[in-house]
Amino acid sequence: MKRIACTAAIILLVTSTLFAASLTANEIMSKVLDTQKSDSAALDVKLILVETNGTQRERRIQMLSKTVGDDTSTITVFLSPESVRNTRFLSKEVNGQTEQYIYLPALKRVKRIASSEEGGSFMGSDFSYADMAATTYDTDEATHTLISDDATSYTIQSIPNAKKVYGKSIVKVDKSTFLPLRVEFYDLDGKTLLKTLVTEAQDYVDGRPIAKIMVMTTVATGHATRLEIVQARYDMAISDNYFTQKFLETGR
Repeated sequence: MKRIACTAAIILLVTSTLFAASLTANEIMSKVLDTQKSDSAALDVKLILVETNGTQRERRIQMLSKTVGDDTSTITVFLSPESVRNTRFLSKEVNGQTEQYIYLPALKRVKRIASSEEGGSFMGSDFSYADMAATTYDTDEATHTLISDDATSYTIQSIPNAKKVYGKSIVKVDKSTFLPLRVEFYDLDGKTLLKTLVTEAQDYVDGRPIAKIMVMTTVATGHATRLEIVQARYDMAISDNYFTQKFLETGR
């Protein structure tokens, strides 16, 4: 009986390995996106800015997102410190096109983020406005190529069809969860490494794998931003009113 059980285990292992190896780059990236997809999400997040001398500044934010069809809207509200409290950022997809707006309480007005500003720093962090919309590409937004494959991960190169902020990204994907373990972002020349995003901790929420702690580092300066999900809820009812100009301006 032990020999039969052992043989069955070997067959199962070989079969699963063959299945994993048979996935194409597009299929892998589809699984990455599917793993992170939800109808809605509510996140309590710590955003820690890490200076090159080791000094840290913590910001606390709440994020709400909602997906209808293929379009996702996200509202980000800064809770602390006082210097950025009540700053609100809205990112909306409308027919596949992203619109972004930010409300700055000091100016008491809403500013639309122009396409030329998408590569700019989001609130002094190492995340750009473009990063706040997405860090991976859909299969119809880029050419994906499987460049390596080991026992625990895939490595995919993605070259976007429309090169706006990055010319190329390389993502290492966990085979067990299909979460990105490391993403490298390259300049429009496709050669100069600009930033790295590393997942330092994974967790599960209601059976869903999530990247709990991620660190984005700017290569040229060494400045880093640590993003930690303190609490997360998914697929609950969220009012459309949060994703409006009125809420952006008033917070209600």
